[in-house]
Amino acid sequence: MGWKAVLDHYRIEHDVQVTSQGICIGSPYIHDIIVISLDRGEIVRRWGEPHSGKLGRYLQEMDADPSKLAELVAADDVFERSIPVYTYEGADIIEKQCEALGWPNVTHDGCMQFENTFSPDPGLVRTWAIDNAKAGVRWMREAVEDAEKALAEKRERLARREDDLSRLVDGFIPAGEV
Repeated sequence: MGWKAVLDHYRIEHDVQVTSQGICIGSPYIHDIIVISLDRGEIVRRWGEPHSGKLGRYLQEMDADPSKLAELVAADDVFERSIPVYTYEGADIIEKQCEALGWPNVTHDGCMQFENTFSPDPGLVRTWAIDNAKAGVRWMREAVEDAEKALAEKRERLARREDDLSRLVDGFIPAGEV
């Protein structure tokens, strides 16, 4: 995946990271101002055009030679250093590699190293993962309790409607026969 090749070739000074959208070029506030597909190496998003300044330059250079952009995206990235850094997904503590630690640096596979999810200390990452799991359990318990209360209320309303229907059908006396 050539996110670093794209960054280096176009001298990108904005944040670059890889997400499910593709290679994203942006800022801390809008991470996907420009998005390049990983499979075709094409620009698939240009948020807030027209662009000037550096963003405009990146787009102009990419548009001038689309085959070069596709070639860079398909290239294998080359890194000067491989420093271990850790993050978590669910209960898994994952070791990744990076050239430089901390935000706004990214791992070799393009993940932005957010300060509360990446650290060179696997023990700290485990603590974060535990805290996150505890918060998730609390949140889901509350969500289940709320859903059970809502279901109980709906069952009570259904029982009232069924009772109304039963009384109307079974005890129906036409007008004038009273």
